[in-house]
Amino acid sequence: MVDEYEHLSREELLRRVRELETSHRPDAPAGLRDSEERLHAILRTAVEGIITIDERGIVETMNPAAEKIFGWKAAEIVGRNVSCLMPIPYSHEHDSYLQNYVRNGQAKIIGIGREVKGLRKDGTVFPMDLAVSEVRLSDRRLFAGFVRDITERKCAEAKLEEFAQTLAEKNKELEAIVYVASHDLRSPLVNIQGFSRELAHSCDRLQKLLTDPSASTRGEELHAVLERDIPESLDYIQAGVVKIDALLSGFLRYSRLGRAAMTIRSVDMNALLEAVAKAMEFQIQRAGAKVDVLPLPECLGDETQLSQVFSNLLDNALKYLDLKRPGMITVSGEVQDGRAVFAVRDNGIGVTREHQPRIFEIFHRLNPASGEGEGLGLTIAQRLLERQNGKIWVDSTPGEGSVFFVSLPRP
Repeated sequence: MVDEYEHLSREELLRRVRELETSHRPDAPAGLRDSEERLHAILRTAVEGIITIDERGIVETMNPAAEKIFGWKAAEIVGRNVSCLMPIPYSHEHDSYLQNYVRNGQAKIIGIGREVKGLRKDGTVFPMDLAVSEVRLSDRRLFAGFVRDITERKCAEAKLEEFAQTLAEKNKELEAIVYVASHDLRSPLVNIQGFSRELAHSCDRLQKLLTDPSASTRGEELHAVLERDIPESLDYIQAGVVKIDALLSGFLRYSRLGRAAMTIRSVDMNALLEAVAKAMEFQIQRAGAKVDVLPLPECLGDETQLSQVFSNLLDNALKYLDLKRPGMITVSGEVQDGRAVFAVRDNGIGVTREHQPRIFEIFHRLNPASGEGEGLGLTIAQRLLERQNGKIWVDSTPGEGSVFFVSLPRP
């Protein structure tokens, strides 16, 4: 009989327990004994954790599988209220659910499987599946709880969700790269192609002039080809090559972000910003700007990558200062809802509302006609922060300036 229950599924165990209600008659002691023996066999041998309680919620039995799950010996739990195996708020809710069922048959748990939290002897809380069945034996009514620790399943689900999110991010990045490849790379390639033809045409003209010494305007045309047409074509071709090289270098830098190792720990942001501002002192002086760093809270993150994030934000603020007034950049921070939120505020040219969602796109630049850079600074900052459970967003008013907010976990 013992081996009969060892490998039964939860559904089959529940069915067997429910059969006990109808497998004997109250006036047949032999049937009663048989039912109780079968119930005890199920409790002893089932791989599922099984706990039986009475109508008051007092534990009567706890099988070996349940002992292993909760870390308690049955002798330590029998006689206690089953709520001791549940964290708040489940422990507070359980007795009312049981009383409502006993009193008026209102089922919140009985006969209904649900995912809840369990409490181990060492105080750790874990996810578990719980199914409860009612068992009537003679004039007694018991409730058998079938428990399954689903920690591994929840971890697997979390990893699957993480993989799905990573895949979605990679697809988004791929779309951005395809867009850049089909638009940003096309322009310099068209220039290279067009001015290569111009260069070939100039070479043909040069060859004709050199082989026809009788031409009356030979000297002027040679001068125009050698000092105007050919240099102009070479300049445009070289500019296209530089542009393509910059884009490809940007692709390489961007692709390496996801592979960079991280060390997440508590970071002193005051020391970090002091070091960043000191390293950028020449750029700050050249821009005629002033950078104020107010007291900042600590946060959790990778110090090297956070240094890169705030370097990019300060560089971005310096790049788009308003030349009509002295540049002012302020870095501040506070704790909001358990997270450290930093603000990099400038009085630059600002960003229009319709343009703001695009500034984090790869290779997107606010003003491509002026200034330096590849349009990667904010994209890299966003990517690095996402890897550290961080966020970045902007609030900006054209003509007044911008505020870039960074949110990171607290230690």
